[in-house]
Amino acid sequence: MFDTAAELTPRIGDRAGVWEFLRLFTAAWDLTGESRDYDQPLPAALREAYALGGVLERMGPREDDGVLVFHFADPEITETRWGVPLDAAGQDDPPVLIDTGSGWEPYLDRVSLACVDIAMTTVVQEHEFELCNAAELAPELVGPALAAFDRVPLPDVPMWIDIEDSPVRWYSGPGQLLRTHGDDWVWLWVSAQSGAALDALYAAMPGAEGHWSN
Repeated sequence: MFDTAAELTPRIGDRAGVWEFLRLFTAAWDLTGESRDYDQPLPAALREAYALGGVLERMGPREDDGVLVFHFADPEITETRWGVPLDAAGQDDPPVLIDTGSGWEPYLDRVSLACVDIAMTTVVQEHEFELCNAAELAPELVGPALAAFDRVPLPDVPMWIDIEDSPVRWYSGPGQLLRTHGDDWVWLWVSAQSGAALDALYAAMPGAEGHWSN
């Protein structure tokens, strides 16, 4: 079983380590996609991300109002976009901005880390239905529910559907990936690699029983 926090922690310090992690992560969670290349000049990290496949959507990069936009949310959910400021596009692994409809805001300080967040989001949003679940938890339930899991070493990030539901935080266990968003009442989203891993997740957070959507 793949443990996201354990695998990312020793690799997060440099871009090559993050790509190694993402190759392992996409294989473990069956995220597939074609390697792509583009003729236009791109930051090294962005070109490497497209070459990796299975992480960024297929529309390709485009410039818009001083930003090199490189990823789009599912338009049936939201019109959110991710991009790199053009004045930082000469950096190998530049900072990333997010636009949820109200203008561009800081997201993460490296393209490579944004790709980790995007890949994890894909797992939570698109994994097999019977191996996923969600629950809304009162503030007093959040800490006990997450106590058995390790924090994935990414900083808090804005919630890409609605900034008001920030921050997003990630946690994991063997074969288990968890995302929270909100800072009072919190939505918890979980995905597991197997039924046994999902059952183990439920057993580790008995206080959430009765709050699950499925």
